[in-house]
Amino acid sequence: VSQYLLAIVGTNPTRLENFRLTLRIVKEWARVHGLYSNVLGFLGGVNWAILVCWVCKENPNAKPSMLLNLFFRTFANWSWPHPVLLAKQQLHPIKGVSSHPIWDPVNNFRDAKHLMPIITPCYPSMNSSYNVGEPQLRRIQDELRRATKISHDVCFGRKTWSDLFKGNDFFRQHANYLQVDIISTQEDDFREWFGLCEARMRILIAGLENPSFGTQAYPFAKFFTRKEEDGKHVSSFFVALRFAEDTEKVDLGPLIMDYLQIVNSWDGRKETMDLAINIVSQKNLPSFAFEVECSEKENEVDDDSTSSETSTNTNEEVASSLDDETSNVDASKATKTVQKSPPRSAKKKLEPGHDSGTPSMFISPLKRAKIS
Repeated sequence: VSQYLLAIVGTNPTRLENFRLTLRIVKEWARVHGLYSNVLGFLGGVNWAILVCWVCKENPNAKPSMLLNLFFRTFANWSWPHPVLLAKQQLHPIKGVSSHPIWDPVNNFRDAKHLMPIITPCYPSMNSSYNVGEPQLRRIQDELRRATKISHDVCFGRKTWSDLFKGNDFFRQHANYLQVDIISTQEDDFREWFGLCEARMRILIAGLENPSFGTQAYPFAKFFTRKEEDGKHVSSFFVALRFAEDTEKVDLGPLIMDYLQIVNSWDGRKETMDLAINIVSQKNLPSFAFEVECSEKENEVDDDSTSSETSTNTNEEVASSLDDETSNVDASKATKTVQKSPPRSAKKKLEPGHDSGTPSMFISPLKRAKIS
């Protein structure tokens, strides 16, 4: 897939560098805001690369600052599940290549259920983001809208690109959080136990998204791993919970039961492995949860097996170069740029706390409900 993406961008050195820089910034933005993890049902390196490539393909002469602006504006307003396609799907393989099924929402009911199809450009074309669920898509859209607002303000000099990397206020947006602690007394056992629990975490997130119980899940794609004073290895994962207006009491037991049954019945589980799931109110969140807000001050980039590029510059240096570039762009022209996008379907029903153009994080009240 990487070779196809580079071929689509072209051989022009400037365009390649613009693509790589824009992709690097988008991926770091996604990490800071808890959106980077394919295994947790968000988007991974290939997914983000395809989206950035789409914008570069449509705007081959745009500089990184403009590409970023167009990226956030385009996908904040994208009419999902309309697919992102870099090229027309190839229905049949070339000579010498065996035939394989391709992504086909018309004839395959499973493909038709995909929420955020981002289609690979090579044969056989597949949906690279089939893992994305309703909670993850909602968070991605919210953060894209927020980033769109920031990039708009950058064009008019009200903010700088470094604001993209400023700590996320996820842990200040909601009243209630589900804290999942993956625990082991042995380091080797911890790695094995963590791998299983992480791989099944999408089941927990999907269970917490339950209209009949009046619950909505807002997962944050980051694990807070540490070694505690008693020698235990612990990794914590958080899912924010919101409730319907008429909800007064919620029993979360049935919603997390599928996940618990799967991890508790694992044949490889040892006595050194444990799991704790607790409801935590905003005021009682552990202090380490807020360390993510300082991530823009650190030059800490996670390993990414899907990326071949490495970086030694800090986020501040990259943001500074973008600011210099943006200062040479006429803001009025930048905001008038029309980006091609698919036609909008019927107006979507807005959920509580949303309006048509503002992320829920800015206007949603802290909805409190009794939880058993």
